[in-house]
Amino acid sequence: MNAYIADTKALEENLAILRGKAGSAVVYAVVKGNGYGLGAGALARFYAGRGIDHFAVTDLAEARAVRQETAGEILMLRGTCNGEELRELLSLDVTCSVGSPEDLAALEALGRELGCRPRVHVKVDTGMGRYGFLPEETPAMARVFDRLTVTGIYTHFHTAGNRKVTMAQYGAFRGTVDALRAMGLEPGLVHCCNSLAFWYYPELHLDAVRLGSALLGRVGYGPRAGLRRVGYVRAEVEELRCLPKGHNVGYGGDCRLRRETRIAVVGVGYLHGFSVERGYDVFRPRDCLRSMGRYLKYLLKGKKLWVEVNGHPCPVLGHVGMVNLVADVTDVPCQVHDPVTVQINPLDLKGMDVVFREDGDKGP
Repeated sequence: MNAYIADTKALEENLAILRGKAGSAVVYAVVKGNGYGLGAGALARFYAGRGIDHFAVTDLAEARAVRQETAGEILMLRGTCNGEELRELLSLDVTCSVGSPEDLAALEALGRELGCRPRVHVKVDTGMGRYGFLPEETPAMARVFDRLTVTGIYTHFHTAGNRKVTMAQYGAFRGTVDALRAMGLEPGLVHCCNSLAFWYYPELHLDAVRLGSALLGRVGYGPRAGLRRVGYVRAEVEELRCLPKGHNVGYGGDCRLRRETRIAVVGVGYLHGFSVERGYDVFRPRDCLRSMGRYLKYLLKGKKLWVEVNGHPCPVLGHVGMVNLVADVTDVPCQVHDPVTVQINPLDLKGMDVVFREDGDKGP
């Protein structure tokens, strides 16, 4: 049976590396996107068992799942003024985010009704353009301190790979924090680094950092940092066949064999998230040209998809089907039921169980 294997040894190694680099900063383990596809509750349980007691989520279902596994702090990384959602978040003892007067009004009213003073972090929008007060809205932020219990303040960098842009955002954020302190207001934990900024700007770790994809080793700097990519699909060879030279493989007739070929059919396809690519949603001329350049590079370099059969890399032939793929195993000793490893981003994973287990033999 196909399953997604989350290698606990790799997770532990990544966690140790990142906690060491974080130093005295509090590590918020971000489990948004249902734990990046691995399950928010299961991932939180793993982290909690290794001493993490701060978590960050982006929806109510994640907050429920995490609270079932830990008594640690849960930070909602999204403001809301939905009364029913806020009521359940408070019942789960979640620290809410406030980034607008509407968020403040809804939480203040609910706090009066429940006889409590909700605990919150203030969100500052320094350029992302989604949630948060603008830096110049310090009077509105000050009202949050008057009416709720503020335990933190944060922002989010939109282009952490660009130092000039990031430092400009940080300057705006730092100015906001300083302005609030000049008013006699203590913001609590100050944080601005996500997984990408965490690596490039150690001087900006401040009081806390928010790490999600880095813990799973799914960041560009992963190999340099010694991080291991966590997770792969373990499937098996379902069928072996020998096809003659010139035979077609897959839809569209785009793959015709140049030699007699031994093929393996594997029950993993695009339905499960293999060879799924996220679409582009920005269409400036330079973005379109960049996309064209990338596909040209694929053409010139002969980019191929690969899977591992019995530990041997094997090219995928033809178009990936909905529920299966075909691999060339002409030069690989294998038989039906032999193991196949398929690399799939867990965010794209569908229709498979996720199994947490130590599997130290797998590489990055």
